[in-house]
Amino acid sequence: MADRVPSGPEGVPFLGSSLHYADDPLGFMERVADEYGDVARIDVYSQEVYQVTDPDAIRRVLVTNAENYKKPSLGGDEGLGGLLGDGLLTSNGAHWQRQRKVMQPSFFGDKLDDYADIIVRDSETLADSWYDGKHVDIHREMSELTLRIVVESLLGARIDGMERTIREALLEVGERFRPGPQGFVPEEIPTPRNVRYRRSVEILDRILRDIRRQHEVHGEADDLLGKLLGEEESGMLGKEQVRNEMMTMLLAGHDTTALTLTYAWYLLATHPEAKNRFHDELDSVVDGSPTVADLAELDFLEQVVMETMRLYPPAYVIYRQAENEDTLAGFHIPADTVVAAPQWVVHRDGRFFDDPEAFRPERWTTEFRRELPDFAYFPFGGGPRKCIGDGFAMREAKLVLATLGTQFDFELVSDAPLSLVPFVTIHPENPVEMTVRAR
Repeated sequence: MADRVPSGPEGVPFLGSSLHYADDPLGFMERVADEYGDVARIDVYSQEVYQVTDPDAIRRVLVTNAENYKKPSLGGDEGLGGLLGDGLLTSNGAHWQRQRKVMQPSFFGDKLDDYADIIVRDSETLADSWYDGKHVDIHREMSELTLRIVVESLLGARIDGMERTIREALLEVGERFRPGPQGFVPEEIPTPRNVRYRRSVEILDRILRDIRRQHEVHGEADDLLGKLLGEEESGMLGKEQVRNEMMTMLLAGHDTTALTLTYAWYLLATHPEAKNRFHDELDSVVDGSPTVADLAELDFLEQVVMETMRLYPPAYVIYRQAENEDTLAGFHIPADTVVAAPQWVVHRDGRFFDDPEAFRPERWTTEFRRELPDFAYFPFGGGPRKCIGDGFAMREAKLVLATLGTQFDFELVSDAPLSLVPFVTIHPENPVEMTVRAR
């Protein structure tokens, strides 16, 4: 029997399903999976995309047949590649393999322990600026904290006083990737959004040059930027390629962890029983500043982080492009087809998670993890291109939560539902305002 051809929403002439997708990307992907099953064909922005929500099929795309699925250039040079160039997040082939090999040691072993000291110290510095009753936008606070951490840990520099400027520039850059029926407008067309985008990229490039100058004076040869500069000195990388990797780390190295922390504080604030258990565990394990050794005993803390990334995966969809034809879940995948594997949909699938819309950290028992199908949960992707910083991000999230959670509780200022906007990652549409309460 020949492989089947997937069905999907018809859409409208020329635009396909672009308008429906732009109006509610997350809801649209859920509806497509509900109505058309594990493999569905969608036409968005004049691009035919196959949405895949079967874990075995996702595993084939990301792991067992990964050599057939490359990073697509969605939006061409006007997409992420226009911002990050041939950085690790966007490149393919031999260049990507070499860069991954050069950068990998900065995210493993003793280096992670070195970063732990920076994470806790910067978190305690933030805590020192808070007081009982202070109102904060927790997303802004977590964004600026994770920016400080990633620049100090990976790029060997300080950005004291520049956090707000960087965050606002990155938010403006993110606006360029907000879903819209128009898709990507070429950068040279001076729309208001493009003008703001170019100005923000110029600001970020200026700050990256300052970070580089700092590192050349005070940096270490064995941190990530030091390794990249060593590659430049040996002639293996150009100056622009080093810039691309720095921009990639600035964007990807802080954003997903900041979002995980924001959503964790939000979920704890809206689930008092889980919050009490979170604080009780911290009180029983942590004595003074949290340490890496403490993390081994903070089981519920890890469950909170995992459940947060299940409900609110910062990276909500992974795209790949088939170089040759393939078969996924019994469906024919033509060569050059773009495949979308949406974490947002799979993580909320009732086939794999009981009461999937509920925040239940306790579900993440050892037995549950063992029985869960591979790629029913994949917040960091998987296979050769699994997020290089997954271990760093998990340790950072847990240490920040532990450091701040030992000293403070957080109360939501408003009980309005959380409204989300999918850029490259899922962001809260409005400030997440909380009141800091000393414990």
